[in-house]
Amino acid sequence: MIKNLPIYLLTDEKKEGILNYPVIKINFLSPQVSFEGVDFLIFTSKNGVRAIDNLTSEWKKIPSLAIGKATANEIKQRGGILEYTAKSSYGEDFAKEIVSKYNNKTFLFLRAKKILSDIKSIFDSSTNTLIEKIVYETVCNRPKGYIKRPAFVIFSSPSTVECFLKIENIENIIPIAIGKKTRDALLAHKINNYLMPKKPGIKECIELAKNVKFK
Repeated sequence: MIKNLPIYLLTDEKKEGILNYPVIKINFLSPQVSFEGVDFLIFTSKNGVRAIDNLTSEWKKIPSLAIGKATANEIKQRGGILEYTAKSSYGEDFAKEIVSKYNNKTFLFLRAKKILSDIKSIFDSSTNTLIEKIVYETVCNRPKGYIKRPAFVIFSSPSTVECFLKIENIENIIPIAIGKKTRDALLAHKINNYLMPKKPGIKECIELAKNVKFK
């Protein structure tokens, strides 16, 4: 029986007992951002919060909507006004929640350079207005060291899948996909032996890895 396989997270986010192998890194950008006429801010990632906070403190005056608990906590910890936390962890579902809740409002979406969710079209079919501003980008990174195999490897986004496969192979690891879009990225590379928690989240991925029973 195999016991106590190491668990790797492919970002630099620190979790107790978890090893980091950051195949991606975040670059904060410096666009001109205007908050004039904006009723609410939208964040679908902690990195969006960190990026705008790196630029200006003005964002803290405007109520923010967050896609999940981690992003919501980042808003609160940095002194922002948390207006609403999404029920779903997927971008399109989040957008549908917003347009069903608000009318004739202007939202500023502080986002990554590359996103997979088509949030804009959902807003375009509503009475609300969405302004998008790119405040950060995700790029591939070559980490130091190596993965001691066999191991669990947590893929926390489609980007981690693409960047990992540029420098590593999938041999003798057990992939864990954080959610459906990351699972689809694995499947696109014919990686079928993945695990996925019932609810998206790093904590949920870690718990899943810790509770796998090997025969």
